[in-house]
Amino acid sequence: MSKTNFILPFFICAIGLGALFFATNSYAQTQPEKKVQAHTCEDCSFNEAKRLVETKSYPSLRCEPTDGSQVTSISNQACYSTPVYAAVLNESSGVLWGFKISHSNQGMYPPLMQLQITTYNHPQYVQDAIRDGVDYTNSLIAHLESMANNISETFETSQEFYDWIDGRTQQTPSAQLINAQTSNSGEFSCAEDSSEYNAVKAALGAEFRFKLRELINEQFAEWDGIPGASFDEVELTDLGLGIQVRGFNVFLTWDNKQTKKNLIFDFPLPDGLAVEGNGRPSRVTYTLDPSPGAHVDISLNESLTNISNNYWKDLTDPAVGKSEVSPCVEVAFKEIFGSNRVNKTPTGTSSGGGYKPLPGTGGDDRDSQVCDLHISDYNGNPIMTIKVLC
Repeated sequence: MSKTNFILPFFICAIGLGALFFATNSYAQTQPEKKVQAHTCEDCSFNEAKRLVETKSYPSLRCEPTDGSQVTSISNQACYSTPVYAAVLNESSGVLWGFKISHSNQGMYPPLMQLQITTYNHPQYVQDAIRDGVDYTNSLIAHLESMANNISETFETSQEFYDWIDGRTQQTPSAQLINAQTSNSGEFSCAEDSSEYNAVKAALGAEFRFKLRELINEQFAEWDGIPGASFDEVELTDLGLGIQVRGFNVFLTWDNKQTKKNLIFDFPLPDGLAVEGNGRPSRVTYTLDPSPGAHVDISLNESLTNISNNYWKDLTDPAVGKSEVSPCVEVAFKEIFGSNRVNKTPTGTSSGGGYKPLPGTGGDDRDSQVCDLHISDYNGNPIMTIKVLC
């Protein structure tokens, strides 16, 4: 990717985007028309595009006291603004409109300064860079989405992912379901029969995360995402795309795109040791975030990851009541962090929901004493407190 230079994200100021990019380029800084705020719409009219730049690219005001005092007040202020140069690309039609947004009555009280929006013809190479920037972003999003979907689908039938969970052979989700439906064995294994165990290991296990990150970045490196000759440099941030072309600094933002994608791992077999009523299969969701340096960061999406009937975000929130989970969750945490970071304290109560009988036993429910399980990370920081059988 020789034509692409990913640089660390830069600070985005709330009062305007004009001074964000390539601060060392003093020539561009002195000419407002060389700093272009570009937006996209799926299919909008000229008037809708005009309203969009009025909302998104409003020139910020700087005010000074007129009476020589150090404090600016309503009665003594003179205000000024720098014109903002913007563009809107209609992705459906390919039409690109340019605008200049400015104020009349410079140096007066703000209510007397009238907003003016006029059309402006950006250089053709700037227009080409905006279009190429949108194409580049769309290609990036499509590649990430394809990667996430393919890995998620492969997980259903591939043994490789299960080997990552704790380094020993386990059954794929498909094999687990088949065996559960046909086996009369009374033997139970957390690694083979517990979706809650496997979900915890996939969410926090170092081996699983390392292998997943390695696979994702190998596949991401195969993407031929070079922007093209119209870019001198490009920066990708959470808010959009920064482009430099022939001394112009273009910042492309959008409301209709999401460069982060979610990768889902489903564990469809209900946990044989789960509390009654908690038979929901577990799911682990990772968020893929393309970052500077031409790589993809991955992070656990706590809002979309659930251990049976409990979302991870709730399990780690002290303000939310403790949830009762499968004893296999305790096993998983001990294997990840070590027994000394997983401690039990009796609660003096019995299981509220009751537990299903072990597969093949035909026994009654397994109500018994419940303990609080306190889990800490490698540094001793609390992660969560949950309820398990003592």
